[in-house]
Amino acid sequence: MILKDMPSYQTLLDRAQRYPTMDVLVCEAYLHVLRTGTILHHCVERGLAKRGLSFGRFMILNLLCREPDPIPVCKLAEMVGVTTPTVSAVLSGMVRDLLVERLEDPQDRRVVRIALLPAGQKVLDDVLPDLFRYQADVMSGLNGEEFKTLIALLSKVRLEADGFAACGAARP
Repeated sequence: MILKDMPSYQTLLDRAQRYPTMDVLVCEAYLHVLRTGTILHHCVERGLAKRGLSFGRFMILNLLCREPDPIPVCKLAEMVGVTTPTVSAVLSGMVRDLLVERLEDPQDRRVVRIALLPAGQKVLDDVLPDLFRYQADVMSGLNGEEFKTLIALLSKVRLEADGFAACGAARP
C-alpha cells in the first residue's frame, strides 16, 4: 500500500484539535518521509520484478557481494532484518537457480555459510547500472549541499527509529 493522497494542512490541523499529542509539523514531515520512501521502494521493486528478481533476492545478492567471505545464514538474516527461516526459504530458490551456494563452516559444521556465485554477480552487474541511473534521475533536483543536508537529517531520524526498533517498542 502507498499513501497517494497527502492530507491537506487543514486536515492535519483538524486532527490536532482532536488529538492533542499530535504535532502538525512533525506529522506532515513524517508523512512526507514515509510516502517518499514507499514510492522509491515500490519503483525499485517494480524495476526488479521486470527482470524476474524479487527485492529480497536483490538485497541478499548485494549483501553477499560486499562481504569478502561467505556469510552465515543467521548473520545474513540479521543483516536483512528477517528471521533465519525466512531468509533460508529465499536462499533455497537462489541455490536452485545457481546464484548462491551453501557451504559448511570449517570450524563449526552446524553453521551454514552462503557464498555468491558468478551467476549471482552477473545479476548484480546487469541490474545495478540501471538502478544507479534511476537514483541519479530521482535525485537530480538536489545539489551537493542539499544532499549533505538530506543525508544528515535522514540519518538523525533513522537513528531515532533504530532506537525504537532495537528496544522492541510497540509503536503504531
